[in-house]
Amino acid sequence: MKPDAHKVLIYATWREQLLVFDEPDFPEIDLQVPGGTMEPGESPEVAAVREFVEETGLAPPASLLPLATQDYRFTKDGRQIWHRRHYFHAQLSGEQKETWLHFEMTPDGGGPPIRFRFFWLSVDEALRRLGYGMEDSLGLLRDCPSPRV
Repeated sequence: MKPDAHKVLIYATWREQLLVFDEPDFPEIDLQVPGGTMEPGESPEVAAVREFVEETGLAPPASLLPLATQDYRFTKDGRQIWHRRHYFHAQLSGEQKETWLHFEMTPDGGGPPIRFRFFWLSVDEALRRLGYGMEDSLGLLRDCPSPRV
């Protein structure tokens, strides 16, 4: 058996804060970190840069540090789903906005653009508030040489 999808998730940090987003038009959707589905033939690293830019509207990070690959299983509409998640750390520098809106123009399931609202949280708060198991590898940031989170 193989995963239903390969995903990338990016833990982007700036000034010891983690970048997260919600979907103002869908308040029932939990907080998330940037990421998405790898395209056929795409490496996790290339997918992570592409998804980061598409979802945040920010310039690509200078570097992405691979953190972990983990399987995430969940049930949706009575069906068991298996995602293989590739986690990355992107340390952002320079000046960043405290919050901003950006539209995901190519949603994974198709359809119209989705409005995302980005903002920063402490890693501890993100551990409590992120949904969909996206907090599962946050502890690995503490092992990174920088930033000190």
